[in-house]
Amino acid sequence: MWRLPFWFSLIALVFAAAQSAEIQGRARMDTRQYVAHAYMVQGVGREEASRRALEYFCDSARVAAARHASADLATYRNHDGGNSAYRDCRARGERIIAGTARRTDITGYRALFSDPRVSEIFATRPGYPVFTIPFMRAFGLVRGLWAAAVVVTVLGSGFVVLILRRLGVPAPLALLGQVLYYALPTGTESMQPMCEGLLLCLLLAGILGCVRVLQGRIRSGTALSVAAFAAAACVKYAQTLLAVAGIAGVLALYLCVRWGRKREVPRPEGTLLAVTGLFAVALQLVIAVCALPGTRASLQELLAVHYSRPVPPHLLHHFLRLSLAFWREWLRGALVQPLNLLLLAAGAWGALRYHRPFGLLVVGVAVAGFANQAGHPETAMGPRLLVMASLLPVCGIPLLIESHAGRRARRGQDPAVLPPRTERRLAAPEGQLY
Repeated sequence: MWRLPFWFSLIALVFAAAQSAEIQGRARMDTRQYVAHAYMVQGVGREEASRRALEYFCDSARVAAARHASADLATYRNHDGGNSAYRDCRARGERIIAGTARRTDITGYRALFSDPRVSEIFATRPGYPVFTIPFMRAFGLVRGLWAAAVVVTVLGSGFVVLILRRLGVPAPLALLGQVLYYALPTGTESMQPMCEGLLLCLLLAGILGCVRVLQGRIRSGTALSVAAFAAAACVKYAQTLLAVAGIAGVLALYLCVRWGRKREVPRPEGTLLAVTGLFAVALQLVIAVCALPGTRASLQELLAVHYSRPVPPHLLHHFLRLSLAFWREWLRGALVQPLNLLLLAAGAWGALRYHRPFGLLVVGVAVAGFANQAGHPETAMGPRLLVMASLLPVCGIPLLIESHAGRRARRGQDPAVLPPRTERRLAAPEGQLY
């Protein structure tokens, strides 16, 4: 008999043990900003916080360089263990910090690693730095950031399991969703010392609330989804706005099609559209009232290469030119190695076939992931900006398998078992969550 908590915990422990193979060496450029922010929240001065974050980042660069050199044919016989990479990183970082520290226009929780306009973007994302503080105090900086990443990744996979169980999926397939969350870019990016893992975790909590709304639990579902989306906005407000607006947009299109066909608009879907639409409007108003960096600031930062170059005079022209080249190369790579496209297609097919309103939710989030990437057509970012789209195969592939199994049962193997219909209200399996 499947005991869901036991198997979930076992898989999570195996995942954590596997991730312990790389506790240090994961830091990226943006990690410096979040670490410095976390130190400043704890009362450390701006310059000292920036130097501590630089030390962590450069030590991570040293570890990564040493690993690469030890396995490289040209350098494995004689390398310095990454010390040269560490010295170069420290020298560059110290020069930048010393130069930026002399400026008088740096306020708030802005670090000293770059132009203040870049630091301002990260200073408006307090959620992740605040979340990491207890882990940093308990385990130190290196192990604390790793532990925080493990916690948010496991929590995110837990929300995937709860969502699938709410939809009536058997425990083995719900655990498959957990494994997919770890194996696909959702797990890889969640384990980086940046805010994507916490953002995905909170978005999944919001999606769980949306599922409860679709099941008729309107009050509790609305409360959960609004609270989770509000917390996600504190982590990354722009991506949260895209995700919630994506859900609202896809639901609006779906209900318009139903209305055009003179079919009844279901109350749960209408309620969910109202909740997500109002939340998106409210969040946009908060961004405008608080004068938070918006689309124009993001475009300027992108096209000026993080303000290391002058801002080009015709932003739209340069952006369209860069976007055309980026998506051409992205499509070329996706066609040459089509696994990601196949996973997205399978996830969309499974989710929409099993339960259409829920499928529209995850499709809306996936569309938001592509919109996020479209706003940052930069190859150096890797798959991080598209990570929200990976929730589609994570949730959809188990649903595809379950709907296929139900179809086979209907054909004669077990006539008593019927697959869920796309328009059917799935009852919340209160006694079967575990």
